[in-house]
Amino acid sequence: LAIAHEVRGATVRGTDISPAAIRLARANAASLGLANATFHRGDLFAPLSAELRGRVDVVTVHPPYVPLPELDELPVEVRGFEPEDALTDRSADGLGLLERTAEEAPDWLRPGGWLLVEVSPDQARAVRSRLIRSGFRDVRSMRGWPHISRVVVGRA
Repeated sequence: LAIAHEVRGATVRGTDISPAAIRLARANAASLGLANATFHRGDLFAPLSAELRGRVDVVTVHPPYVPLPELDELPVEVRGFEPEDALTDRSADGLGLLERTAEEAPDWLRPGGWLLVEVSPDQARAVRSRLIRSGFRDVRSMRGWPHISRVVVGRA
């Protein structure tokens, strides 16, 4: 939604496996008057038109990245607010969906297109390595407050 709001000329497509998340995104887009954003229920790139393959400028991903063994250690205000599917992909290291994203995103991005992935600071190094193995260039971490790695970016 932030990209659709800030870059009014952009065509934004969002995907999520959660029907509730899709309903909320559509409601938020409508309340903000964002006609340039559409939302589709499905897993990663699966609900998108095949015509988009190789034509996407930017892919942003806010995946569930909490390792399954750490789920019970999250503060109750997080566990009690967020659905479990939004927190963990149920993998031991929390990188299951990130691995799939690194594998599939190059097929969708145009040459020179960017992938931006939100990560746990503890996972930034592993995600950078994975993007490099998938052929991404200019891979680096972007620091958020308080100066910790929160987003890993790479160029196709």
